[in-house]
Amino acid sequence: MNLKDFIKECHEKEVFKNLSIYIVSSWVLIQVFSEIYEPIGLPKISMTYLLLALLISFPFYIYLLWRYRLKPLETRYKNRDGIKVTSKSSDGPEDENGLKKKKVHLPGVRLLSPFQRMYFSALFVISLVVLLSASLIVRANFIEQEDMSAFTFPDEPDNDRIAVLTFQNNTADPNLDVIGNMAVDWIMHGITQNKVGQVISPQIVEDYTNVLKAAVIPSEENGVLKEYLRPSKVVKGTYYLNNGRLLLQCSVMNGNMNRTLVSFEQVECDADSPLDCIENVKQRVLGYLGSRGTKIIGIEEKPPNFNAYKLWLESYDLQQIQSPDQLRTINEAIAADSSFFRPKLDRVAYYYNRDEFAIADSLLQVLAAETGTKREQLNMIQHYEACFKGDNRTAFKTYKEEYNSAPKEIEMNLSMMVLALQFVNMPQAVDTIYAVIPQEDFDLDNCISCEYRDFVQGMANLELGRVAETIEMLKPYANTAGQEWIKEVLMKAYVLEGDHAAVADLMEHIRLLGRIEYWQLMMLKTGLEYMKTGNKAEAMKYLTGVTAFQEQRGRQLSQSERELQAETAFYMEDYDRAGALLEALLPDSDDPLGMKTYLAMAYLKNGEEEKAQNAMLEVSEMRSEYQFGEVDYNLARFHAFKGEEEVALKYLLQAVAAGKRFTSTTFHNDYLFQPLKASPEFRKVLNFWNEG
Repeated sequence: MNLKDFIKECHEKEVFKNLSIYIVSSWVLIQVFSEIYEPIGLPKISMTYLLLALLISFPFYIYLLWRYRLKPLETRYKNRDGIKVTSKSSDGPEDENGLKKKKVHLPGVRLLSPFQRMYFSALFVISLVVLLSASLIVRANFIEQEDMSAFTFPDEPDNDRIAVLTFQNNTADPNLDVIGNMAVDWIMHGITQNKVGQVISPQIVEDYTNVLKAAVIPSEENGVLKEYLRPSKVVKGTYYLNNGRLLLQCSVMNGNMNRTLVSFEQVECDADSPLDCIENVKQRVLGYLGSRGTKIIGIEEKPPNFNAYKLWLESYDLQQIQSPDQLRTINEAIAADSSFFRPKLDRVAYYYNRDEFAIADSLLQVLAAETGTKREQLNMIQHYEACFKGDNRTAFKTYKEEYNSAPKEIEMNLSMMVLALQFVNMPQAVDTIYAVIPQEDFDLDNCISCEYRDFVQGMANLELGRVAETIEMLKPYANTAGQEWIKEVLMKAYVLEGDHAAVADLMEHIRLLGRIEYWQLMMLKTGLEYMKTGNKAEAMKYLTGVTAFQEQRGRQLSQSERELQAETAFYMEDYDRAGALLEALLPDSDDPLGMKTYLAMAYLKNGEEEKAQNAMLEVSEMRSEYQFGEVDYNLARFHAFKGEEEVALKYLLQAVAAGKRFTSTTFHNDYLFQPLKASPEFRKVLNFWNEG
């Protein structure tokens, strides 16, 4: 088929007519859209999107035209004409001429007509032209476009402008209009005084409306706000009387006034004392506006009183510097707003973090009884309940749900890291959590939480065998004052790296800073780290060094220093001396479980097995609430020291099941358990909470 015949057949089959319908319809759509896209708030780039969609759809339309209109015509044509064939057995022209022509249809075989071949060839060419045109449009409007804001659809205004509209008087008494004016003035004053945002008053809205009307521009209150003033939020309210009582309602809407962000509880007061209602509403409005964008607003049943919120912010800041005044401000925030959930939860955390578990648990039970049905609140209560029960997996799971809602909040991020490492022993999870907040975002000299994050990340690195990476990350802390937790991790990394000079320099720096008791502890820990690597000679340098210092000080040593002295003697295998020191120290010790266990092990080595057994019997009888496996852990240490590995592993499993944490000195980091580390049963202990 030639081109002339193809065009003729297209005319006969109304191909051009159908194509013209698509082209004309597209043209009309483009003309209409060019007039309406701006009034309905779409960006200019919307026209480009539409043009691309119509252009790319054109080849599909041509194919659909064939599929549903032309193909049926072709099929009917074939059925009518059939296919002429001859018999394969015919011997000559006479036989062929004698055969009767008949229609043959071949199942499953498509026979392309000349028109169909020409049609799809034209479709292929058109598709290439469309693709080329579309690529040029994309390149001109997207790839080479410098102003990327052209592609964004308009969002709600993102600014600090807050419009306060006139409160509607539904009392039917115009003399009470003054209440609405008072409410607006009171709220605007609170916003300005507390620097919550920039206020747009009803007077400003009215002035703009009057100017626009004078300019013969259609306008109304909503239009002026959305098109010209563009606040991020709008405060509006209404009030009415009921049996002599004033009822005041208020809500906050988004800047486009098409969605209510929060509707506050109705406030009721004496009609002669409207300021009581107005002050209550103001506090709720300011509490919402001030806390908007922070995690706190998501956990509250309703926005907090603003004074209470300010006190909570103060307590949060005090927590960062570990100020003793934190508890005072928490209690003041609760007193200012008894429905404020967050400070009540913080009070539980305050006592929990100081190991005052009985107080924390009793406060949690009171809080649980007060709490309604809000999922976030119930989740956090369940988290702390799991903590008190030693159910580390549930504690991790429930906090993770909370963490996912605000992963960049530093305290929440740090807590999630601690839970991953110390509660469920998942050092690999710490990496992901740590990376959420870039380290350059912080002033490390004024951020205690940042130090803790580096400590936890450093410990996780060591658990994963990344010693060099740990040194690279923590080396800047080597010569600073403070950051004691980090220096412990750095010491461990230096020991594992075999950098004895760096270890010695670090210990000397700590000694020169004057924290003598901390230096003694670090000397003992350094000796133990070397003993874990099998370098007993290097270990003894640090153990004998701290022992000589302690002997020189004699009676000047404090209780905690004498306990360190006893532990050092124990690990130096001077069991006679260790036993004598421990016997004298035990009555005043703050750690009777640990000290008695050391004493029992000293008795064992001194051949006083009956005394050792009696001491451990006393340890076993020291069980009480909120120990989180401490008794079983000390029993495991004793039996591991005695060489009874199977019994030790049994107690270790009980200890971890009761909530004993994985720290820098427990389980696989405990020198006494080094002989057990290779056993499958010990790995089961380490993976107890992260299995399944």
